[in-house]
Amino acid sequence: ARLYVTCAGPASTVCIVDTVKRKVTDRLVAGYQAQSPVLSPDGRTLYVCNRFNNDISVFDLATKKEIRRIAVPREPFSAAVTPDGKHLLAANHLHAGRSDMDVVAASVSVIDLAAGKVLKELPLPNGSTLLRDLRIAPDGRYAVVAHTLARYHLPTTQIERGWINSNAGSIIDLTELKLLNTVLFDNIDSGAAIPWAVG
Repeated sequence: ARLYVTCAGPASTVCIVDTVKRKVTDRLVAGYQAQSPVLSPDGRTLYVCNRFNNDISVFDLATKKEIRRIAVPREPFSAAVTPDGKHLLAANHLHAGRSDMDVVAASVSVIDLAAGKVLKELPLPNGSTLLRDLRIAPDGRYAVVAHTLARYHLPTTQIERGWINSNAGSIIDLTELKLLNTVLFDNIDSGAAIPWAVG
């Protein structure tokens, strides 16, 4: 009955569209580059990634008001809520720290929705960057995030065989809240397109 559309910019809005009347009925004020709106399982709460504010807006849809913001490490790009409504996972597009360290990897934030704060950061393998789409399996056991795996510690002398970048998906075990495995999508002689949507 309703469609939630993020209209991104320095001062973003979220348009609530009545799909029967085919018109915008309300607008919510969000942060900088709002994207990836996620509805809670009970339909009462909307979560929106404010990419360049490094936080998540939480909207009460009964009052059409933002009730809190939850800080995450850097540029939340995509989010998904577990089927039980207990956790929100947010894929941080980039690594939050220095880029000249031995380990440089973006993370997935696990947010405790009852407490309204990050419960745990799940770092991906060294070199993981440009996290894109994140989805949770219908049974709530696993999540998958699509991203690039940069071989930043190797000299850039060849492109083949993933020497510079590989395209990957990381699987997260939601029962134990840990990284299960990272799967590469490229074949030996050519790279896959930058992975984006997860189904």
